[in-house]
Amino acid sequence: MTNNGSQNGNGHVADYELLMRAGFPYVRTLGMRRLTWYPVDFAIGDDHRIYSLSRFDGTGSIRAISWDDEDLGPVGGSFTWPAGLVRDSDGRLYVSDEATHQITVMTAEGDEVAKWGEHGSEPGQLNRPSHMAFDAEERLWISDSQNHRVQLFSKDGEYITGFGTHGDGPGEFDGPWGITLDAEGNIYVVDWRNDRVQKFTGDGEFVMEFGESGSGDGQLNRPAGIAVDQH
Repeated sequence: MTNNGSQNGNGHVADYELLMRAGFPYVRTLGMRRLTWYPVDFAIGDDHRIYSLSRFDGTGSIRAISWDDEDLGPVGGSFTWPAGLVRDSDGRLYVSDEATHQITVMTAEGDEVAKWGEHGSEPGQLNRPSHMAFDAEERLWISDSQNHRVQLFSKDGEYITGFGTHGDGPGEFDGPWGITLDAEGNIYVVDWRNDRVQKFTGDGEFVMEFGESGSGDGQLNRPAGIAVDQH
């Protein structure tokens, strides 16, 4: 990267070049021991509120903190092996629990409004669900980890579709974990035990993959979470 940078039609340096120039400066640290023990996932709420999902010693809980690192107290009850946390446009929180093979839905204040999910391997059933992501229609994609697939549900838990089988070939998984979508609706799945990330269309068609086992540049060792930026 040079210091000159290209300019767009308005005479401004392109956003990506500003990003590269600025780097990724440290901003702040949130949470502390006693409050956000062993965090495994988090969600951003309204009014600068952050929900931190913690998991430890066969239990787990959600704690709300502010962007100024103020403790806002616990949210909802406890879980057994919570793995993922997402928030919908109505402010409701969705928590996956590996132990119960269920998804719990709560209000922003922690009141439980629904719980759905059934243990099994048939379409619509779950076996240790992990991370989740909403698509543009607010349908919920779930990494169905021990069924080695991803499944799509409505917000009310109605099964829609799914894809993936056990293996290490394109479109196959071995313990899928993290999942996210980009602005075009493409799906990125962290293939945990295969040490890679796979990309699919919104219809579940394989597009590409990256990553391989190892400790060198571009290699992965049990990757877990994933996110896609605006670019």
